Amino acid sequence: MASFVRESRALLTLPVLLAGLTCLADDKVPPRSDGGQALVIPAEHLELGEVYHITPGTGTQLMWHGETPLLRATATCNRIVGYFVAPFDVEEGQTPLLVGAFRLPVASLSAGIAQYDGQLHGPQALNKAAYPEITFRMTGVTDVKTTGEEGTRQSYTLKLAGELTVKDKTVTLQIPMQLTFQPFTWGTMQLGMGDRLILRGRCEVKLADIGLVPQQGRSDPDMNFQVGEFDFYLLCSTMSPERNLYPDITHEQYRKQLRFVTLLRDFDDPEKGYEFGRTFMRESWDDAKALNRLAWATLTEDGIKTRDLAFAMKAVQRASELTGSKDADVLNTLARVYYEKGELEAALKWQRQAAEHLEGADPQVTGQVRSALERYEAQVKKSQE
Repeated sequence: MASFVRESRALLTLPVLLAGLTCLADDKVPPRSDGGQALVIPAEHLELGEVYHITPGTGTQLMWHGETPLLRATATCNRIVGYFVAPFDVEEGQTPLLVGAFRLPVASLSAGIAQYDGQLHGPQALNKAAYPEITFRMTGVTDVKTTGEEGTRQSYTLKLAGELTVKDKTVTLQIPMQLTFQPFTWGTMQLGMGDRLILRGRCEVKLADIGLVPQQGRSDPDMNFQVGEFDFYLLCSTMSPERNLYPDITHEQYRKQLRFVTLLRDFDDPEKGYEFGRTFMRESWDDAKALNRLAWATLTEDGIKTRDLAFAMKAVQRASELTGSKDADVLNTLARVYYEKGELEAALKWQRQAAEHLEGADPQVTGQVRSALERYEAQVKKSQE
């Protein structure tokens, strides 16, 4: 299946910009959008300047590091969503950032080891069940210095002030940051469309200040982290991560597909994810392409820990029924379900049938079908030796 991938300028006076900063001080971090891959930006922030959306899934956005005399641990996350607003034209002496906020799903913060992740996400630590997100709200910028200008590319150092909320604790941070504005070029196209804003910085936080205290009976300083270092790398774009670039997919379907994936992958919440998915499936029961995309995402979206093969099978079998078992894209997905179920012979049968219906198929689908066919044939042959 082809990969399911992934705004007016105005001149503003300084009083208007300051008014925007004032209103932020009374606001909480905005909620997620319908698709879950962006935030609902307040109208007053949209009027301030250029919006740069944090691009989730691109590189390591946050790294947490802790160390004691006897222990060392690192956890990373690349599913942060949020935004920053910059002036349309940064003038001398003007702050290059006006407002911003982000949300980090606790379930996506991982040390890469299931046992450690279970402890990190559990009730004694971040408690993702009760507090599924960590949030940050920008409150100001100080110590701005221009460090470089090359054509339209501009770089700064600054201190970003903000409030970090973990569970029910909020701490005020002053984070030394490097800020770069990178206009769109053909070279940056591999990261997606749109102009770029990149924020890099590090800060330390006393873990007790955010409610992360040693478990009862485990107060040994050699074994318990006291301070955590947060290393931020936030790649932002003027193009929203929820921008639908596919003319054959309705905006409503695109947002619902994103929400389904967000619940399963970013929040690791299969109960809510598949409940939403079943509702989406019923709504799309006569739409083969939508059903096929739903099944394919369940099978292949990177980061999903719980893959419901029965759910995927139901969706793709209905898609196959609607297309008379003659659509290579759908048959490729059907074969993949059987492959994930460990039924190699059935997977090969349907993959061969997919290969018989490649005429007029998308080149990417053709490549996937042929590659999978070779793989299944090789594995079936090996199993028979």
